[in-house]
Amino acid sequence: MNRVITGLACAGAFFLLVCAAALLLVASAPPAIEAPRNVFDFTTLRRDPTDIDLPTLRRYPARDGEQLAYRYYDSIANRILIFVHGSTYHSAGYHALASFLSLNGAAKVVLPNLRGHFQSGRRRGDIDYIGQLEDDLVDLIQFIRDEHLEGPITLGGHSSGGGLAIRFAGGPRPDLVSNYLLLSPIIPGSPSVKEGTAGGWASLHRRRLYGLLFLDALGIHGFDGLPIITFNKPVKYWDGTETLSYSYRLNVSYHPRYGYADDIEALGDKALVLVGVDDEAVDADALRALFASRAPHSQVVSLAHINHFGIFTDRGVLQRIAEWLRGVPSDEGTKHPS
Repeated sequence: MNRVITGLACAGAFFLLVCAAALLLVASAPPAIEAPRNVFDFTTLRRDPTDIDLPTLRRYPARDGEQLAYRYYDSIANRILIFVHGSTYHSAGYHALASFLSLNGAAKVVLPNLRGHFQSGRRRGDIDYIGQLEDDLVDLIQFIRDEHLEGPITLGGHSSGGGLAIRFAGGPRPDLVSNYLLLSPIIPGSPSVKEGTAGGWASLHRRRLYGLLFLDALGIHGFDGLPIITFNKPVKYWDGTETLSYSYRLNVSYHPRYGYADDIEALGDKALVLVGVDDEAVDADALRALFASRAPHSQVVSLAHINHFGIFTDRGVLQRIAEWLRGVPSDEGTKHPS
């Protein structure tokens, strides 16, 4: 009996020691701030987010009662494209893509402002729990169906938005969409992310991340709202609507699950993946190799002379996307959430 008690005491002491170490990592100072770098060519995207040609922000109800923002682009097409923005910005940055696809009869386009971003949610850069962004997308689909839009749904996204679309494919409700459009998707931890920081775009508090991952494995979530990542957007390109840091729970929810393989495999043959050879954040060759091993039946295309922003602004790329949307089967992705 004494040996049992001693063993339990030692195990308990070891557990407390490991938890204390994790808490020290969580409380550690963030990495030094690097000198600002214009990683991407923001001059190609500068626009006033209140431009009069932008559709007015609308609202849809999430399951917690929060009214989240989105923009809607009507079209003669039956298909519906829900397209998720990349990190820091919001729907206004994808106006050119949505306008082109809707006006050219490829899809009705819905551009959500994710919770934790401009005009969506109560706290900029944070959400309530890991997985809430997926729940918000399910609620958006429910709202779309309640508005009597019955066409098949394509879920798409750029950069981190593409990562969220991959996460959705590996989640509980992939039956709600017919296929996926991934533009330069960010998959943290994979060889496809240049330098591990998207080419210097992101600064990750790695010690805090490791501590929070351990605590989460134990079911301890009280520290998930702490900031974990900041973004290197030069001040001269700020317009006041960007979100320049994310909490742990928002950042984790925005990408495929750690390990990422299962989420990618869940795409099957339902994804079109486009990436520019000149992408500053994503290694095109590494991304192709990753999909070849995990989702070999998805279509992955590397585009010459295209960078991270050109993948959703270049007219030739937009034409390719429109042709794909018009040609994909329409017999799935018409379910209603239940």
